[in-house]
Amino acid sequence: MDLLKEIGSILGFVAFGGLAVLVFMTFQQARHVRRLREWAGRSPERSAIEAERVAEAAQEASIARAGGDAGAVSDELDALEEPEGPGFFERLRGEMAYRWEELDRRSPVDAKILVGALVAVIVGIGVVTSGFGLLGGSSDEPATTTQSGKGGGKKGGGGGDEEPVTKVAVLNGTAPEGGVGIPGVAQAASSLVEEAGFKVGNVTDASSPFTVSVVMYTDGFEDDAQKLADDLTDQLGTTEIQPIDPAVEADAGRADLVLVVGQDDAAIAQ
Repeated sequence: MDLLKEIGSILGFVAFGGLAVLVFMTFQQARHVRRLREWAGRSPERSAIEAERVAEAAQEASIARAGGDAGAVSDELDALEEPEGPGFFERLRGEMAYRWEELDRRSPVDAKILVGALVAVIVGIGVVTSGFGLLGGSSDEPATTTQSGKGGGKKGGGGGDEEPVTKVAVLNGTAPEGGVGIPGVAQAASSLVEEAGFKVGNVTDASSPFTVSVVMYTDGFEDDAQKLADDLTDQLGTTEIQPIDPAVEADAGRADLVLVVGQDDAAIAQ
């Protein structure tokens, strides 16, 4: 936006300069047209003066040769008559063409050169300002990146005041087939997950029993699953990681990882 304002101000000054040149050329043209009209207006006066000159000469000849041969006087009058030449409009056209040639010859700079120079200045200013804009576009401000929430980014704990972005659902899988799971297992495991720096999602019972604990992951969160398993080694021992099962995904809801506490780790509820 700042670049557009700068270019606009520069082009405004250029436009004023072009307008000044246009006004100057208009006044010059009007001045020369007025001179041509004045010259054309004086043409009848010249014709009248010439006619008076012929009449005076004829009168003088008649007085000087009073009583002389009328035929000789007529010959002299014919000799004094203005010879036929081009018409008024033809003379005016020729004079105007001559005046325009004189105008082009006396003008210090041709109009085509002025227009070409103005266009060149505008194009040059545009190129220069575009170059400045390209140079100014590479600022020293660091580019901001957003965490995508998939594997390879900053996940889990250890991030100081940063809010964890990986959501972990915790399921109680200690229930035997057709039985009831040990109460408090999922809640205790969720506390461990939160202490590890992950965001806790659903905390509920698994729909099927698990003999051993497992960490399941959705697409792109395999590295985070391994980190969670490593962080819980002291409490759960070595925990297997694997892609999420559809049945477990239905129990977990919207979560990136699922920690299913199996029957081998039921003691964490004590």
